[in-house]
Amino acid sequence: MKDCKEKNEPSKKFGAIKQTNELFDIEKNFDVGSARISRLSTWPLVRHTFYYQILKKNIGFSSKFRTTSKVQLIKNGLYGVRNLLRIKKFDYLFFNNADKRNLVVDKKKYDVFFDAWADKLGQDRSLFIEWAIEKHWKSSEVYSKHVISDLFVKFGSFLFTLFTRKQISAFEALEKVKQEYQLEIDIKKEVNSMYGKIRFYRFLLRLIRPKAIFLISSFTKMDLVVAAHLENVKVYEAQHGYIGDNHQFYLSYLNFGSLYYPDFLIAFGNQEKNVPVDHFIFKQQQIIPVGSLYLEHVKSNIKNKYLAELKESYTKIFCVTLQTVEETHLLDFIMKEALKNKEWLFILKPRNFNHLDYSKYTQVKNVVLFPEYSVYEILKYSDYNITIYSTTAVEAEMFGVKTLFYNIGGLSEKYFNVRKMCASIVDAEIGIEKEALMGGHSFVPYFKLGYHENVKNTELS
Repeated sequence: MKDCKEKNEPSKKFGAIKQTNELFDIEKNFDVGSARISRLSTWPLVRHTFYYQILKKNIGFSSKFRTTSKVQLIKNGLYGVRNLLRIKKFDYLFFNNADKRNLVVDKKKYDVFFDAWADKLGQDRSLFIEWAIEKHWKSSEVYSKHVISDLFVKFGSFLFTLFTRKQISAFEALEKVKQEYQLEIDIKKEVNSMYGKIRFYRFLLRLIRPKAIFLISSFTKMDLVVAAHLENVKVYEAQHGYIGDNHQFYLSYLNFGSLYYPDFLIAFGNQEKNVPVDHFIFKQQQIIPVGSLYLEHVKSNIKNKYLAELKESYTKIFCVTLQTVEETHLLDFIMKEALKNKEWLFILKPRNFNHLDYSKYTQVKNVVLFPEYSVYEILKYSDYNITIYSTTAVEAEMFGVKTLFYNIGGLSEKYFNVRKMCASIVDAEIGIEKEALMGGHSFVPYFKLGYHENVKNTELS
């Protein structure tokens, strides 16, 4: 597919880009920087909690994905406990997710974010502390040599929080934010909980004395980041999604200093390094571009005869990436389009198959579910990607697939500059117009290629 610059741009008038940033507004208008617990700034520890509460209030978003089955949680809690007997022998800690073992290497489940780094640094010296939505893979099925459930960390930090009761100075600033945004947060409990977790992580890191820790989503692990820095341990964060120029958690109007941010970002590519963004928490020299292992693997190696043959039955194939946010609105829109365009195929790809009963949306022949295929396999054989604000908007470009944003509540434009991407916004009332389907993919590659070689050639500080 040619550059979008060589195509006719969609004539749809987008108007001004409406990028709102609630955390910026809070930091500009409230004295949240003055709040302290002991000698630590309080706001960096709980800003993600405030934002998730704002999302919950506005669009019903929930950040809780872990199973609530007590039986399964007990099983998960016992996973890999033998590693506790040799915990002092590990030099590197990887806080990973079980659902990111998307690749098979040597017939075992390979973590696409961290196993390459553990290979480089030594699997015998590496401990994976794994979070699981439902359950972990069997130890015999996992490529990583040493894996333990993160529930032992959760249990330990919980015990520490039981005995943490600290006064919060300038507490009123946080209370004013809570009242202004009408949020349901027990601020004192949240702050003391984070402080208790910092105490636990400091205890754990003093016990193990690792050289470095690797993690995903540092904004949800601020307790770990702060504890690591207080114990002089380097922190590497692997980029897991699109950042751009308006990500709530990677931009901060108030700079709280290096104590609260990872030392390095292992990035998908050069964009975050080469395109300066005001208030970005990482400096250029802190960004290590390596690429996306799984995306590169799918593009180069995955062949799917069934998905390929679907192109013979339908004129256009749409991958619909769902995120548990405003899904019924988007699905109603898809149903309307499917009934109107019988020659188009819509493949639904939920983030969580338990979130809704998706089967009721597949009563129409040209709306289907393929849970056995990853979203990237589906994207590879699609013509278009429909999403609200999923990272697939940039991942699709690697396959030459154009994204159509369903901009409900302005959520798409909140995170993406649509015009820079040569994507289109579809109107819920008008539907998918012919002009929205015109144009190509971005002319600036977001992902760096050669993942394994890039990791191999990277010298860690």
